[in-house]
Amino acid sequence: MVNATGKREVVIVGGGVAGIAAFVSAVRNRSVSRIDIVDPRGIGNGIAFATTEPALLCNTSVETMSLLDDDPYDFLHYLRAQAMTVSPDAFVPRFLVSRYLADRYSHYRMLARDADVGHRHFRATARTIEKHPAGGYRVLLDDGTSLQASDVVICTGSGAPFLPDALRSHIGAPALFECLYPERRVIEHLPASCRVLVLGSRLSAVDAALLACGAGHSVVMASPSGRLPAVRTATPRQCPVEIDEAAIARLDLSSPLLYRRLLRQVARSAEGVAGRPLRSQIDRSTYAAERLARETGLARNGATDWQNILVRYMDLAEQLLRGGTLETRNRALSNCATAVGRYLFALPLETAEKLLRYMSEGRLQVKPAVPERLRRDERWRVEWTSGALDSFDVVICATGFQRQRFHATHDSLALTADPLLPVTAPRVSQDLRVWLPEASDPERIWTAGIASYLAAPMVNAVYQSVRQATEITGAWRFS
Repeated sequence: MVNATGKREVVIVGGGVAGIAAFVSAVRNRSVSRIDIVDPRGIGNGIAFATTEPALLCNTSVETMSLLDDDPYDFLHYLRAQAMTVSPDAFVPRFLVSRYLADRYSHYRMLARDADVGHRHFRATARTIEKHPAGGYRVLLDDGTSLQASDVVICTGSGAPFLPDALRSHIGAPALFECLYPERRVIEHLPASCRVLVLGSRLSAVDAALLACGAGHSVVMASPSGRLPAVRTATPRQCPVEIDEAAIARLDLSSPLLYRRLLRQVARSAEGVAGRPLRSQIDRSTYAAERLARETGLARNGATDWQNILVRYMDLAEQLLRGGTLETRNRALSNCATAVGRYLFALPLETAEKLLRYMSEGRLQVKPAVPERLRRDERWRVEWTSGALDSFDVVICATGFQRQRFHATHDSLALTADPLLPVTAPRVSQDLRVWLPEASDPERIWTAGIASYLAAPMVNAVYQSVRQATEITGAWRFS
């Protein structure tokens, strides 16, 4: 609700990066009279950063991790204040981001108090946002209470872990982990010197392999592609070359030639960094170990110039996608995601070198394979789609997370839709505002971070979530 001073009373659903960024930005621009945060896990404890193991590094570097959109070095300042000698290009342990979020939240909570901005944190789950006929919203929580708001920002992150078909009938079985996180729970329950099957080969699967191999176990990572992420040494925000932004803006999201045309632009930009053709900066080896070794060598020798243009291209791609329809966005992502995903979510060089060492020691294998079926006796027995048989002591599912499902009606938005029932997703416009069915105007409900996928499906990095949060809260001063 809007109070007597005309300021907003806001509910932020989610206490991770996007939620805390929205809180910080709202306090700074002083456009609200009250801010409530709803998150059952607490502040800064989202899956991405609530880790404990030093081996689990951020895969983007320090200068892209600031909570302040106008100060890209705020995270760097925080780390140096903790007596850490780091550079803007450093990849630091992920738990440091969680600590940073908690620290900045504490600081801005005190600033809010000094500015007479009310604030509460509720350790609960927001279930539904109901629209009041007279204006404003009621946010229903799972503990039976509700909160009144003039504006709601949804910053809930990813949904439930994605489970392959072969695992679904085994949910709850011994020595089966449906998700790696919290990782300490998994590693402490692994039998001594066991053989681990990790389903997946992207970032969470890499985390599982790092921890299991580091604890003395042997690991097989398996995915349909058998492809690991690429390798990089930094994710600089400043692009060192001029990019033809008009040409990017003209790309047709629905064209089957989209990937080829985008690649032509990327290749030209990547070559412009140091004169090296893009083909000399990447490797196309078929086998994961060979490709990882060669890409690690390129990164170690400073020959991955593509990393210097990546952030700018991510920004341009987000702008392009936001301007398209849901159908064209999905088509574009399907067209390009397989080829570019491993570069968007590339590994830090330090992580790649550890994986190579485990491979050379015979403790890590990556294979392009999918389990056709599993059964459990004293061990896990796996039948691959090829017909081959194998056995493991433990299975860890690291195949990613589903997107959160929203169910919209003419006067409500459910945030915890039943996964077994069909949903009517809301429309989310370019300004990240939710439109309920049959509505003639957008709601004062916004999505930010990973939850904004219905408008901005490529948003995953911290700086992107921060920019969205700043954009949303900045608009409150003029409405």
